[in-house]
Amino acid sequence: MTALPVLQPPPTHSVEGIARVVSVVGDQIWLEPEQTTSCGHCASSASCGTREAAGVGTVASRLQARRFVLETPDGLGGGQKFSEGDRLVVGVSERALLKAALTAYGLPLLFALVSASVVQGLYGEDATTLLGMLGGLALGLLAARLNARRLAAKGELAPRFVRRARPDETCGTV
Repeated sequence: MTALPVLQPPPTHSVEGIARVVSVVGDQIWLEPEQTTSCGHCASSASCGTREAAGVGTVASRLQARRFVLETPDGLGGGQKFSEGDRLVVGVSERALLKAALTAYGLPLLFALVSASVVQGLYGEDATTLLGMLGGLALGLLAARLNARRLAAKGELAPRFVRRARPDETCGTV
């Protein structure tokens, strides 16, 4: 009799990025994502607010709005201490990103299309189908909001500390 092979769990892949520590408050590290080198160099950069001036819609204000917090429970960073200005590599699992995308886009679209199909089959009128689709979209957005809260409560969408960033490391070299 031969033994069955032990199945190993697949390696956890994550989408990583570099963030700078902007504040350490108790057990929380406030991070701000670093600006990517390509941002501000596209054809629409003049209208998207990537100019370096201060104010609403600028790089500084948009980055400040994107600040996020990492809790520092026991074991984060192997007991490392973090200070303002440190550069960290943080990651979110690919599975979590897929769940978030399906929640944000898939659920509302599914609800809208299914409700439109049902209403079209029952009534066969375009105006009624459109109203049914809008109702389904509203229900889908509600379902997405509830599912996003559930995912957030479980901590699945929270970024994780991966390692300290090398001094020469940029977002594109992670």
